[in-house]
Amino acid sequence: MRPLRVAVRNVRGALDVELHLRPFGALIGPNNAGKSTLMDAVLLFYGALDWDEARDLPWHAELGGESWVQIDYSVDAAEAKQIGVDLVDGEALRIRRWFTKSSDHTAGAYYLIPPDGGEPQPTGWTSAAKLGQCVHIPAISNMAEHTSLSAPSPLRDVLLLAFSERHIETMLMTARAALGTLSSALQEGPITDLESDLDDALMPWSLSAKVNVGELSNELIMRHLVELRLHQEGTHRPLETQGSGVQRAMIAALIQAAARLRAKAKEGTFRWILFEEPEAFLHPSQVTRLAHDLHQLVAAGNTAVTITTHNASVLAAAETSPESITRVHRSLHGIEVASPSPDLLSKVLADIHTRSAYAIGSRSCFKTARQTAADEERNRVLYDLDAHRAAAFFADRVIVVEGPSDVLFFEWLARRGLLADLGPNVGVLSAFGKFELHRATSTLSLFGIPHVVLWDEDAVMAASQNDRKKRLCEDESALTALAASANDPGSSFAGAVRLTGTIERWLGITEEKDNTWKAANIGASLSQAYADPSSPLPARVDSLLRVLADLFVGRDIASYRQLPDFQDALISQTLPAPHVDLAVEVAAFPRATCSCAAPAWPPVVSSP
Repeated sequence: MRPLRVAVRNVRGALDVELHLRPFGALIGPNNAGKSTLMDAVLLFYGALDWDEARDLPWHAELGGESWVQIDYSVDAAEAKQIGVDLVDGEALRIRRWFTKSSDHTAGAYYLIPPDGGEPQPTGWTSAAKLGQCVHIPAISNMAEHTSLSAPSPLRDVLLLAFSERHIETMLMTARAALGTLSSALQEGPITDLESDLDDALMPWSLSAKVNVGELSNELIMRHLVELRLHQEGTHRPLETQGSGVQRAMIAALIQAAARLRAKAKEGTFRWILFEEPEAFLHPSQVTRLAHDLHQLVAAGNTAVTITTHNASVLAAAETSPESITRVHRSLHGIEVASPSPDLLSKVLADIHTRSAYAIGSRSCFKTARQTAADEERNRVLYDLDAHRAAAFFADRVIVVEGPSDVLFFEWLARRGLLADLGPNVGVLSAFGKFELHRATSTLSLFGIPHVVLWDEDAVMAASQNDRKKRLCEDESALTALAASANDPGSSFAGAVRLTGTIERWLGITEEKDNTWKAANIGASLSQAYADPSSPLPARVDSLLRVLADLFVGRDIASYRQLPDFQDALISQTLPAPHVDLAVEVAAFPRATCSCAAPAWPPVVSSP
């Protein structure tokens, strides 16, 4: 079992929100965006949080409407039978819990939503126990909740699993038999005399006394004979004496240990862990370890993990791909999310596959083209995020660049506060080459992240006519693939700037050929130029930043094309859609002749 989709209707600021879930998922967004509200919606569904109208009804009560949370699950045949429902293979189990009463629905009750959209059917459940266990770890968590031996907790789960093992059960039977003999002996001695004395004292009230010697139950062992403490330098200390970071790490370790033991014991109950800000209170190295452990927990058993985070390193360490990310933000209409559905994701991947083949085919002048496998294509477009790349998904605006030199350039400017005019939260994303620009545009558009694409024109640096022809073919094909993505429905593409030559050539600084020295070269050149009042470079950079700022807000950029800095450069708020079907073009590979002279889109005029 695993959750596929959560739909929330009229819960606090979530008026109509839909999340598409993966086994490991992350909700990201600024403070007060609504991430905790969406976590609480799941808790309300499971009954781990009680519905409170004063807190949970929509803030704009005049909007009216019912309040409910629906969760769709993927279940196999055995799970469906255990739950007591009949499902056709491939059908999702859809369960909705209403929180407001109406003539058709009971507040707090669970209903089965038929796949065909028919009338909801009451399940008769009083809880969501058949749908597994929901474990919530808030950003500020009480250690006692996770080590309790009298209430549900990971530590209690581990002990109950231990008691169920055969050799433990055998030893407990022996111990209980011995305790029974001891109990009989006690009853025949001082206890009997004590009961007689107490009976005499209670006789006026027609009462009698009985002293019971308890059994050696699992409950008694857990409550009174088990204690979790830390050992340090020869002393034993309670967990509560440790710092918040240690306690958070311990909570995660307890949950993981319990889940691992449950899987080992073939205990198939599904567990959904909601972990808010796992990075809270932790040293960066511990954040990486915890995130990796959470990913391993999902891979090991019947467990799903959903986190909220403000830390790009968590996404990187947990091996998260953008399809597992949900961007949460608040608008005038309440909480809104960007959470790509599987169908939308499949379409985007198919389109990217076609555009990649077209762009990469230009390297051989469309005589051959390498077709990537579907799994490889998914890995390439849904990037294996490192912390730098993941940070782009936390940004409000993104500058997409071709490669590492451009990233270094903007990082240098950002460290000196020179990107402030572009917005308060601007990210930079390397596309890993001009043939991958369309991937970056398609991926960012999945999440509605406004972005401007900045890259190089290589044909101007050709050493010979043949080389120029080949590079022109590559430049135009990369631009065609990008234009196709920029014109997709729902695209958040905000503009394009293609400079003549590399960023170093455009800036007028020496270009290092060795990538190892590019960072030092760019940084040193910029530092020297900004320290020299006579250097023209700062003004040139300022012109570029103004172009990007105006593209993001949609201002007219025609005047920039007249500047010497942008002579022959491509600057445009839009890119004309290709005139031909790229899928048909790809299907025609290999070709006998080169199509470099016939680009699949009308050229953008770069001068008035």
